[in-house]
Amino acid sequence: MPAKLAYAQWPWGVETKEQFVASCKELSSLGYKYFESVKNFINTFQNDRQGFKSIIDEYDLRPISFYFHFSGDNAEDLKELKSKIDFVSYFGIKTICVQGVYKAGKTEKSDDATLKSVLSLVNEYGRICKDHGILPSVHPHANTAIMFEDEVDFIMQNTDPALVGFAPDTAHLKVGKCDPVAICERYKDRISFTHIKDVKGTLTSTGMQEGVEVYSDFLELGTGDVDLDGVFKVLKSVNYGGYLCVELDKAPASNIESARKNLDYMKKHWGADI
Repeated sequence: MPAKLAYAQWPWGVETKEQFVASCKELSSLGYKYFESVKNFINTFQNDRQGFKSIIDEYDLRPISFYFHFSGDNAEDLKELKSKIDFVSYFGIKTICVQGVYKAGKTEKSDDATLKSVLSLVNEYGRICKDHGILPSVHPHANTAIMFEDEVDFIMQNTDPALVGFAPDTAHLKVGKCDPVAICERYKDRISFTHIKDVKGTLTSTGMQEGVEVYSDFLELGTGDVDLDGVFKVLKSVNYGGYLCVELDKAPASNIESARKNLDYMKKHWGADI
């Protein structure tokens, strides 16, 4: 099965139906067929599945993942998963991304207690999701418990491949001082989802010092230092047939313009059949 191109919907906003419609209208106009959103967006349509379905049907788009952030309260995170998983499953979604607990301005490896707590939660997500035919996929992220190479290795090497997949983010791996190509090669057989993003290797001071402001350093594909072609080579070596989800949190001009440029890049560097 060939890989499929998707786009992250959250830059348009995830709080109102109007924001969702705007994202669908623009992505559909460019030819995108798939999108990912965040867990909080489910709240907007939790009690209106038909309303959600009518919008995606109108624009011929399909959700392919929701992104779950860990809060540091495992019990609350499990409660939230259980409250949202029926919505995810209803729309035939087979993968969700999971992100470790946030820590602003992180510069050192997470302590053992934090890593073990995150590992426990990831494994529990895997067990719960299995009953719904969903594979939670670990997403390394700057300023979180799963950021640096040792942390990625710890989580991946202590999870069951049948219950937990890997969702590398090419830019966040770079920010975490990892080699995206090497990490993807190491876990190529467990990659179940991808975030395709670019970033400069030398970040601005705000990026690492102000936590989530690292988003300001992410770039349109091909304008940063990430070896995206190297990542694509690894994915193609295992006949990756999942989603290539392009993401840009803050567009330099407009979301639709960046989505257009990123689409052109993917067609040129992955292949016109994407």
